[in-house]
Amino acid sequence: MTLRNIALAAGLLVAGLAGAQTWTPQRNVEVIVPATAGGSLDTTGRTITRIWGDLKLLPVSSNISNRAGGGHAVAYNYLAQRAGDPHYLGVTSMTLLANHVNGNIPLTYTDFTPLAVLLTEYIAIAVQADSPLKSGKDLIDALRKAPNSLSLALSSAPGGTHHMSFAMPLLAGVVDVGKTKLVVFNSSAEAVTALLGGHVDVISAGTVQVAPFVASGKLRVLAVSAPRRMTGPLAAAPTWPELGLKGVMENWRGVIGAKNITAEQIRFWDNTFQRITSSEAFRDYAQKNQWEITYRGADESRRFMAEQYDELKPVMTELGLARKP
Repeated sequence: MTLRNIALAAGLLVAGLAGAQTWTPQRNVEVIVPATAGGSLDTTGRTITRIWGDLKLLPVSSNISNRAGGGHAVAYNYLAQRAGDPHYLGVTSMTLLANHVNGNIPLTYTDFTPLAVLLTEYIAIAVQADSPLKSGKDLIDALRKAPNSLSLALSSAPGGTHHMSFAMPLLAGVVDVGKTKLVVFNSSAEAVTALLGGHVDVISAGTVQVAPFVASGKLRVLAVSAPRRMTGPLAAAPTWPELGLKGVMENWRGVIGAKNITAEQIRFWDNTFQRITSSEAFRDYAQKNQWEITYRGADESRRFMAEQYDELKPVMTELGLARKP
């Protein structure tokens, strides 16, 4: 072989090796949480960083950055300023979509790179165990006759997932939702406490907060926002589709990246989150919290968020919660 051929072969080998290499983070990865420490978004962020640390999925360090405020606007504005930088990630939820529909923030999923949907926390509509309401159908029938006859407790602000979990089946059941009596709390725990104390009639709350009181016989679940029956203490609760009503609501948790990161960088994060959600540690985390692993990769997450946005907008418009054109 001539020197020229040897040099050419060496060049091809180097080029092949370079092509086989994939991107990995080059410096510390910052995971932005749009809420204070201790909530479900924060717990999700800390869980994924702990697992990728345990599994040694990143060659660099990482940290959680809690940037609460402005209906998540503080966190999303911070991430939006890092366009093209794959070392910044944000924990996200359906609030990213709802707060754009209602005009609270100008940013939504299209201003970022959707990377993964990790899990879903379904929502339970619950009453005290001795309530005359036995199922979601009884609730709809009662509110259709007298919309303000029951106090409905939300565990988040109007326009949030817990509000939508009431609104979707009520609208499908031809209830005049504008006349319903809503009581707003800051968390599912507060709403559950109010229901147990007899201060409200019905609550919309996360299943993890409701399940222990169903198991102890203090609460009854009228319906869940899941597409199929749940397991454990809530197995007896019907889904809204079972009752012939629209009401499937995925209160999901996901991860977004900055806009304009490369396909190679997206692939790295895609692979990382797939390995995290496939791990035993993540399965244990989900099972402990009565959450369902609903992993979607980057492409599917983008389509899912688009579908969720299109489904959310008409409901919020009918409730008078969407921003005016």
